[in-house]
Amino acid sequence: MPRDRSRHDEDDEEDENFWKGLGRDLLVAAIIVVVFLAAIYAYARVWPPLVVVESASMQHSSQDSFLGVIDTGDMVFQQAAPTRADVVTYLEGRASGYSTYGDYGDVIIFRRPSSATPVIHRAIMYVTVHTNNTADIPDLALLPTSEWEATNLTGATTYPYALRTVTIHRMGFTHNFGIAFNLASLAQSFAPRSGYVTMGDHNAQESCASSPDPCPSTPYDFAWLPKQQDVIGRARGEIPWFGLLKLTLQPTDSCCPGGWGSTGSQGAPKNSWDSLLVSLIFLLALPFILEYAMRGWTKYVSPRLPEIRWPWRRRSKPTAPNGDPPDEEVDSSDREPDE
Repeated sequence: MPRDRSRHDEDDEEDENFWKGLGRDLLVAAIIVVVFLAAIYAYARVWPPLVVVESASMQHSSQDSFLGVIDTGDMVFQQAAPTRADVVTYLEGRASGYSTYGDYGDVIIFRRPSSATPVIHRAIMYVTVHTNNTADIPDLALLPTSEWEATNLTGATTYPYALRTVTIHRMGFTHNFGIAFNLASLAQSFAPRSGYVTMGDHNAQESCASSPDPCPSTPYDFAWLPKQQDVIGRARGEIPWFGLLKLTLQPTDSCCPGGWGSTGSQGAPKNSWDSLLVSLIFLLALPFILEYAMRGWTKYVSPRLPEIRWPWRRRSKPTAPNGDPPDEEVDSSDREPDE
């Protein structure tokens, strides 16, 4: 009977230890998640810190996706940009050599009129449009006059104020497009106002590839001129492909109405789907890979490694064969003298 009671007590103690261990593990996991999210928010200063790219307007190819380029289905971090100084335009980046996602300047995420879905495009230039159908572009002065030409109310000019048109050469991620910007038209639509002229990398490629300079069409965004307060953030980094999971479960007009594997104009590049599938298989297999790796290390590698005697560890005294501690040696000075 006492033995049964002792066994019952041991079972209760094991159950208690299990629940204590589980609670401790859950608490540690929750703390890690909170610290991780807090660190992301401290960096981004905007919520949510990640956006899913739903269209191909920033791609550098119609068929393939690339690391370091914003493709359909990528997840992009966004960092708050509340002031003009927080955004580096294409003109500024071209003058300084600063580039992101394969071309000069920052890519920004901004709100557009009459749409809840934000846009992610490259900030080309910051302009101030006036009611006399002209615009000021101070950053043009950062480029050599051999790389652009402009007109004002009286004709050609190299002064970057009160402009009606400007043509900038060597644009696009291939650096061979000559794109003309109709500033008078922007002023008619938005003056008086200051904001960003934006453009998608892929839109420029599609519009200008057949005739690079001069580009025969209008690849930049003329339907909006986002103000600084319209800018949600600037794009930073990417998590490739994994946004396709969201677009598969919640398809949009621009991506994945056909579900998993959608390609073409309403889908994502095929290699993005292939890469996502391989990544998911790897993540599912990772716990088993780690388990077998640890078993192999413990069984084959660890026994063959030399024992490391750490200086801060004290040697444990050997135990006697019967489990009793070894007898302490008696100091010769403590012995009684022989008679």
